Amino acid sequence: MKIYSLIRKIFVIVSLLFCFAYASAKGGSPKDTLYTELKNDIVILSSTKETNSLRSLPAAVSVFSPKNLDALQVHSLKDLSAIVPNYFAADYGSKMTSPLYIRGVGARSGDQTVSMYIDNIPYFNTTSFDTELFDIQRIEVLRGTQGTLYGRNAMGGIINIYTFSPLTYEGTTIKAGGGSYGYFSANASHYHRLNNKMGISIGAYYHRGNGYFKNLYTGNKVDDMKNAGGRAKFVWDITSRLSANYSVSFDYVDQGAFPYANIETGDIDYDSEGYYKRKLLTNGLALRYAGNGYEINSTTGYQYLNDEMNMDQDYTRQSLFQINQGQKQNSLSQEITIKSNNAANYQWSIGGYGFYDYLHNTPPVYMMKDGIKRFLQDPLTSMGAPITFTDEQIDLNGQYKRPTYGVAIFHQSTFNNIFHTEGLSVTLGLRLDYEKTKLDYNASTTANFEVQGRPGTAPIPFSADTAIVGSSSNDFLELLPKALVKYQISPNSYMYISASRGYKTGGHNIQIFADLLQEALEAKMMGMMPGMGSQPSGKMESIRDRISYKPEYSWNYELGGQLDIIGNTLSTNFAFYYIDVRDVQITQFIKSGGGRMVSNAGKAVSKGIEVGLKARPCNGFYLYANYGFADARFKDYEIEQTDRKGNTSVVSYTNNHIPFAPTSTFSVGGSISCNFRNNPIVDRLTLNSNFAGIGKIYWAEDNMMSQSFYGTLNAHLSLDKSIFTVEVWGKNILDRDYNTFLFESLGDHFGQKGKPARWGASLKIKL
Repeated sequence: MKIYSLIRKIFVIVSLLFCFAYASAKGGSPKDTLYTELKNDIVILSSTKETNSLRSLPAAVSVFSPKNLDALQVHSLKDLSAIVPNYFAADYGSKMTSPLYIRGVGARSGDQTVSMYIDNIPYFNTTSFDTELFDIQRIEVLRGTQGTLYGRNAMGGIINIYTFSPLTYEGTTIKAGGGSYGYFSANASHYHRLNNKMGISIGAYYHRGNGYFKNLYTGNKVDDMKNAGGRAKFVWDITSRLSANYSVSFDYVDQGAFPYANIETGDIDYDSEGYYKRKLLTNGLALRYAGNGYEINSTTGYQYLNDEMNMDQDYTRQSLFQINQGQKQNSLSQEITIKSNNAANYQWSIGGYGFYDYLHNTPPVYMMKDGIKRFLQDPLTSMGAPITFTDEQIDLNGQYKRPTYGVAIFHQSTFNNIFHTEGLSVTLGLRLDYEKTKLDYNASTTANFEVQGRPGTAPIPFSADTAIVGSSSNDFLELLPKALVKYQISPNSYMYISASRGYKTGGHNIQIFADLLQEALEAKMMGMMPGMGSQPSGKMESIRDRISYKPEYSWNYELGGQLDIIGNTLSTNFAFYYIDVRDVQITQFIKSGGGRMVSNAGKAVSKGIEVGLKARPCNGFYLYANYGFADARFKDYEIEQTDRKGNTSVVSYTNNHIPFAPTSTFSVGGSISCNFRNNPIVDRLTLNSNFAGIGKIYWAEDNMMSQSFYGTLNAHLSLDKSIFTVEVWGKNILDRDYNTFLFESLGDHFGQKGKPARWGASLKIKL
């Protein structure tokens, strides 16, 4: 207590001295900026299913207002890396891949472990996660398992994004700006009340960039981008009890992609074009009925995704592999919840959820001339087979249809002031979640070759074709319980302890069919030759076993809270957690190098701490700091490896760090704002800066490749005058060199470099 008292006194003295000097310099105290947004200006809408208040939610949660997002220059979920403790979204060189990691739990491919909702509409595919954060009212990042209320694929956490409503926000905003590397951005929006009960809004955005990295093979920038889209919303208070909210949004992406450089040379140098194109349409209808002591919420969502990706699979000048993947996805969801909305000691929520998701995937892998020689011709030649391939390219084609549907029911109860103790509450929840997923596959390939007969005779031409056709399905039925105890110390201080179960659904690999086709083609070719017979290598597993992977399960134990140290001036939040994970899903490159696959990797444990500090010594001045530590390791993971000579051995990765899970995340920043009375040039000046650091990150299960701790410094200056705002910004202004992604492919190492220092400015008009 003596140490706490001493720290408090020192903080008060330093704060008073700073405020006195600050006020003397500017001649007055303006209204607060960032801190006011955090505490007062955010319109906190009650969750459609949560029984606890968001302001004192017993969970590790970070909330961002519009001013926070502007100050931190957050335009996508990737920009929140390290700003949220133990949160990391790697930049893999395109908007297609947006894997999110929270507390060491995440997924490079397959289904997500962190779910995203915009206006309560679920986004099913991580391919749709990297969208423009445009006209956002607030973002909530809930860390830790949220399976009881949100079900499948929420074992790492939840991201809730809410957009403005024209009934609570009005006006017209126009903004345009540019910066280094050919960056240009423009957006406009209009929010309008038609009357006291109805409102409409419409907005659009456009971004363009010339790219940062050059491909030596083509001499052109490899990562240029164009991104455009918009959103419209209609809100109607039909009666005093019944309201409706309909929204529709569209996002279009056309970008060069995958600027992967050879780590040894530092060069991006490959022969196949890389690009990513996406059309994403999302709409939803939300209905709310407020009864006496309860409310009913219905949310209906539909999303259409149509995208295409082209990538050089060997990332070299050799013509080994190229992939062209197309996706068409239709997703429909419906959720209905009924919850109490009074101040009684018993709060409850009950609901049902259902979805249908249909994904049509066409990911042909092209084996080019150098790949044919290396992976088909040379092995057969070494076996003494008198075969010569005559194709310049072999197409490993496929059509894959994945219908998935699921239903769930859930309930949560919160008992307040239990045992007649003011502020002591218990929350219990349970969810029954059922899902069925199916994969219909039709993969085929054809190869032309010649067989040399007796010496002196002409080679005999052959054509071999093979197909793998069938279907595989899996059913998952899970119970997801939750228990939580909370003690509200004061209106702004509380502590909690919780335990909850989560799971990530299982599924099927698609890109592994490139390997399956190659093996089947080799076996058929050998069978066509007299005296050779079929020559499968080793014991062949069933196709179902090879393409399927199991669900991933977790138990999340957490102790945390928030303490208001000095009322409305200094506060802290913290969380200690322990996550026990079973059947960890990891991403590996398939044997041929023609793609990736998801497999299960035994058990893992992630344990760590998160702590945040917010300080407002005086009006117009705000400071914050966040730190997250995650020790995420394999607990029981061994694999069998086969060397080039066919010898097998068991390799243990037990106690190795889980790849793509940063050990530490750290951010510190602040805001200073000055008002200028009767100044003809500027009414208000605001300076925001922040430093965000991440690391160490391991990139593979063997922990041989890693990225040490690195940090980037960013700054944002805005000058307001009447309806005009001029902004000047800089990102990674110290030009820190780092890798956002490292991987090994066919014996070589490649990486995605972080973006260099960038600068820019913009003009905003608010009418």
